[in-house]
Amino acid sequence: MRNWFYHTTKNGSKLFGNPENASRRCQPPTLRSVRQGWNDLSFHGSDEIPTPNIDALAYNGAILNQHYVQPVCTPSRAALLTGRYPAHMGMQGPPILAAEPRALPLGHTLLPEYLQTLGYVTHGIGKWHLGYHRTAYLPTRRGFDTFLGYYNGALSYYDHILEATYPDYGYMAGHDMRRNESVAWDLQGRYATDVFTEEAVDIIRRHDQRVPLFMYLSHLAVHAGNAGKLLEAPQEEIDKFRHIADPNRRTYAAMVSKLDESVGSVVAALQARGMLESSIILFMSDNGAPTIGNPYPNWGSNAPHRGLKETLWEGGVKGAAVLWSPLLNRRPRVSFDLLHVTDWLPTLYSAAGGRPYDLPPDLDGVDQWTSLANDLPSRRSEILINIDERARNAAVRQNNWKLVIGTVNEGKFDGYLGSAGSPTDPPFNYSAVLTSPAGRALTSHGARSGWPVSREYGMAGLRARATVRCGPSYVSTPCDPAPTANKLCLYDVQNDPCEKNNLADIYPSVARALKRTLVRYRAGLVPQPNTPNEPALADPKLFGGAWSPWHDRDGAVSGSLQQPAPAEEEAGPPADSPPTTTTKAPKATKGKGGKPAAAAAAAAAPATSTKAEAADENSPPATATDAEDQAEKEPADDAALY
Repeated sequence: MRNWFYHTTKNGSKLFGNPENASRRCQPPTLRSVRQGWNDLSFHGSDEIPTPNIDALAYNGAILNQHYVQPVCTPSRAALLTGRYPAHMGMQGPPILAAEPRALPLGHTLLPEYLQTLGYVTHGIGKWHLGYHRTAYLPTRRGFDTFLGYYNGALSYYDHILEATYPDYGYMAGHDMRRNESVAWDLQGRYATDVFTEEAVDIIRRHDQRVPLFMYLSHLAVHAGNAGKLLEAPQEEIDKFRHIADPNRRTYAAMVSKLDESVGSVVAALQARGMLESSIILFMSDNGAPTIGNPYPNWGSNAPHRGLKETLWEGGVKGAAVLWSPLLNRRPRVSFDLLHVTDWLPTLYSAAGGRPYDLPPDLDGVDQWTSLANDLPSRRSEILINIDERARNAAVRQNNWKLVIGTVNEGKFDGYLGSAGSPTDPPFNYSAVLTSPAGRALTSHGARSGWPVSREYGMAGLRARATVRCGPSYVSTPCDPAPTANKLCLYDVQNDPCEKNNLADIYPSVARALKRTLVRYRAGLVPQPNTPNEPALADPKLFGGAWSPWHDRDGAVSGSLQQPAPAEEEAGPPADSPPTTTTKAPKATKGKGGKPAAAAAAAAAPATSTKAEAADENSPPATATDAEDQAEKEPADDAALY
């Protein structure tokens, strides 16, 4: 039986098991997510913050160097758990606020629900952040048999309180730690990373191995908490990073270190129960680090990439990711094949023994299990990074090309920000990787399976290959993608991963072709809903001091609060206008054997193409003559996109 562990932190990992092979011992699947930057993991080449446990998985599995996520957390989680682009669900905008009656639409079946049809027991740990204003949207109502975690986007690490202030209402604060659907007051005062780690380890220790397990472990770390105590970590952990001069960055490093310790504890627990033999572990970030900015800077680093969380630059949407499993037929390796967060639902469902044709045919995600297991080319050559019709920005990746239109926060986060390390950083310690709890667990597993673990020479080669190096700057004027600049920003990110050289003027037909691709995706966009905040109804003081569903209180009716705004009102109504209501889409039906039946969706996803279908993905598409270029039909105008 195959189990999966998925862990995301703003980096994460996942495991699944195959219930159809009862002769195999099943391992628990777990998912963890964090807002960790590219340069905050030492397997990418940084010496500033050692992450030996995560490195052990990376140097003995597949480092996914072309793995894309969404620019912020709620859309990334929606994409992960539904296999759909957020723009096809109205989830492409900002994260859900504490008093906002908005949620992931109920008409979409989630990954744990699909796995339940395959016989899995499912556990959710940590961050939910997909809506909770009605009990129907809670994780325990959407596929998780158990849940220990929090409903909102962040909270303080020790007191588990989330603070919020709303105009015309004022300050609110409430406890936000839940055990299933009850407030977990007893956990207050304990460090959140340790709470979630202990829950994951306890689930593994108690798990009945006759049943396959999926565990979604989505850490608070390394998200910032409330104003005044954005970063928190045990002092003894902070003291390990005296080589870091910036005190905020030093505390952040301690938070990363505790996260790495969590990975080691979970991998060691799997090994102790003999569950690694049939496990898949996925560790990934759900968006880039918010190095600076308000309200939640965390001093993480996306170096050497451009941009931060919220932006469409590589620093915001290229998420660090590692896949480890004895089911991978070629490892260790660094993969440069295109992957998107939507791919994990069909990929993990397939790996767990599910039949691809039982999934809806219009998913945006692509089943990559065969490609990943056998080191074959990716089954996708195109990714819609995002279209946000309200922020007026969009980006798409096609083969080696990437087009960016529009910006956020007036371009304040469009530069190169975040620590790149310093000469005082200690040299990388390969022995620490081997002797870490994860390293020892993999060594023990390898001794029984006959699969050797990577030693110093092999790790050094993988580390060099996984390190991103910026190419030369040969275009003198940086591209300004702001809507007012009316500029297309085109990059060959395979050869220019730091997005320094805008090639739109050199390859105008490529830029126009990618814009037409965005217009095509725009045709299937579901507008973001109009959901004014309701602090007077959601205030925790009305619920005993805890953030709680508020549209079920005293028979209150929310209607469907995940409706698209009318097309002519995409900018959104005034803050004091009432939410619109429409009929909610029905939940996916089940076919024979309780498996989800394929269902038509409102907006079909564009078909993806394989590498074989691309003429040459390392060179620009064939261009016409200058005269023919001028004759090419240009998308009408910005209105066609926004």
